[in-house]
Amino acid sequence: MGLMLLGVWACTGNKGVAADATGENGGDSAATEVVAVESDTLVFEVVELRDSSEYKVKIVDYSSDEDPAPYDIATVMDAYEASTLKAVAGKPKVVEFINHWLTLDAAGRYVEAPVTAEKVAKEYASLKAQGVPDVRAALKLSAAEHLGSSYSADDEEEMMEMPFESANEYSSSISMVWQTPSLLTLWDSGYDYSAGAAHGMPWGVGRTFDLKNLRILTFDDIITKAGHEAVLKMIIETLKDDYADGWEMFNSEETIDFPESDPSLVEKGVAFDYGAYEIGAYALGMPQAILPYEKVKPYLTAEVKELLNLKE
Repeated sequence: MGLMLLGVWACTGNKGVAADATGENGGDSAATEVVAVESDTLVFEVVELRDSSEYKVKIVDYSSDEDPAPYDIATVMDAYEASTLKAVAGKPKVVEFINHWLTLDAAGRYVEAPVTAEKVAKEYASLKAQGVPDVRAALKLSAAEHLGSSYSADDEEEMMEMPFESANEYSSSISMVWQTPSLLTLWDSGYDYSAGAAHGMPWGVGRTFDLKNLRILTFDDIITKAGHEAVLKMIIETLKDDYADGWEMFNSEETIDFPESDPSLVEKGVAFDYGAYEIGAYALGMPQAILPYEKVKPYLTAEVKELLNLKE
């Protein structure tokens, strides 16, 4: 198992600066491109973990008329790769809240919305009591859980059967999208493939943290109830423009609703992210609509306008 810890330093501004770094933590560590996270409020380190599990499987020819069907023995390698953040500087209460949430996320433990510092702290305390105090330990736990389903059997009768040679793949990443003194938006994404499946499933969702009130903003925290109809109409029009070449792969316009995930606040506006298959064909990927702040401002809550420092 290789654990790679990469330093990230803060400067003035909100841009990302590319730099190269090479990990020397053994096994499967490799040269990695690091994006330095520049921010006005929090300073982050990037923590990465790569691990794998090798085992033998039976590749069965299910199309054969023979009984039992003929098979070959193959050695496959399940893969796990994850990258997340750890806050290393900033206001103590903010750093604590963000790191508690990042640790829970890395371990695959989720807090039911609305997500507040109190709820996160309670769930984190439970995880810490199990010997998982930080993101490094959380990634190790996650890797063990994902690779734990992989097993090696010397007895051919006990080997896992597959229609073709493939292995499980899991990857996840947390990265910073945007930050102001009052707000932090992280991009939580990944890919999960189960051996033998036609394809894996990607995911991607933006999460905006209210750094003043220590919570994750929900749909209702961002958009007023009176603005639902107008905002949905803007989303559909934006999707039509941004995905004009693939519009025929979307479900009918009448079936498009708000995404299952909450919107997030990014530099250019309010982002609405749809998952794979949510409003169209898999080939569409994960459609996103960003509504500029000036356009959507009439439908933003007073709280969000204040956090964004938007003047009436």
